[in-house]
Amino acid sequence: MKKIIKCSKKEFKQIKNDEQLYKIFDSDLILEYLENCTLINNTTNETLEIQITSVKKYSNIKDALKITSLDKFGVYDTEEEFIQYVNKNYNIDNGYLVCRIKQLESEAKINDKILLEKIKIETLEQEKLGLSGCLVYRVKTKNNDDAILKIQNIKGSDALKEEYEVLKYLKGKMNVANVYYYNIYDGKEYLLREYIEGEPLYKFKDFGYELGIELKKLHQNYSKNSKLNKFSTQNLLSNALDKIDVVYQLRSEYFKDYSKKDLIEFLKRNKPEDDSLIHGDFSLTNILVNKHKYYYIDLGNVSISTKYFDIYVLNKSLKINHLESEYEKFLKGYNIKDYNEKYLYWMELIEISYN
Repeated sequence: MKKIIKCSKKEFKQIKNDEQLYKIFDSDLILEYLENCTLINNTTNETLEIQITSVKKYSNIKDALKITSLDKFGVYDTEEEFIQYVNKNYNIDNGYLVCRIKQLESEAKINDKILLEKIKIETLEQEKLGLSGCLVYRVKTKNNDDAILKIQNIKGSDALKEEYEVLKYLKGKMNVANVYYYNIYDGKEYLLREYIEGEPLYKFKDFGYELGIELKKLHQNYSKNSKLNKFSTQNLLSNALDKIDVVYQLRSEYFKDYSKKDLIEFLKRNKPEDDSLIHGDFSLTNILVNKHKYYYIDLGNVSISTKYFDIYVLNKSLKINHLESEYEKFLKGYNIKDYNEKYLYWMELIEISYN
């Protein structure tokens, strides 16, 4: 049964207006990754459908703010103001439950007049697939072409400008969508791109070997001259070391006997040295299949980094979709010569240090 969760008038309004992308929940709640919930305004009883797209638990709210910036929690002047609000309004006896949330039903508010001249506004239909914080709609252009429209509050963590630049860079190198329009207007980013026909890969079976071959092709598009270094291994390592207190607190069972110093040494010693062009969110929902061809979407995290970044994300996605049996076939298709599970544990620590 879907959980119905009470929400203050202040936070409800912020979430509805795309001003709040992360939320604190009572620590006695059990919320799962990808769980759908209903928020209810405890003043007006208005409801809002959301999806939980990340779950982390902290013992200290200041640790949470080291990972997730204050503006992602809504409109507060200072951290102290936010902390006072949380302590007053939430049951935090067992720690702080912090989740990234995504609206599942939201009316598009478009003020960009140039964009409105390019689309048939009456054809807008929200797409609920995908885990990014931005709102995604399917729409018809004035030329009657199918398109995808993404709308992102500029405070969001999934900057659409990066996806726009990446789509232009990758055109001709990979099977990606054409870009029709990009703009920032009135505090929001708008990206209009070609609609890619196809079914998400999680609907298929026995694809692991071929997917391994495909990912290796993607990774081999690496160029030393590329400026796409958002997730370079050095940046990943530096970020994890800067936030080592939180990484230590949230470490998994595998690292339970590690001291903080041990974790630092593990991170430094096991940094992969295999630069590749990575997708950055290589989950099954972001790989579409059409006539035996693979097409890639949600490309805002494309970067030069370790291939184990994509392999780690894919492995998680296979488990979520109960397709673990495809993993060994995938590894055979990729033909990885230096495969080492320690690199996946390295990525696990890296993931903790990001939103």
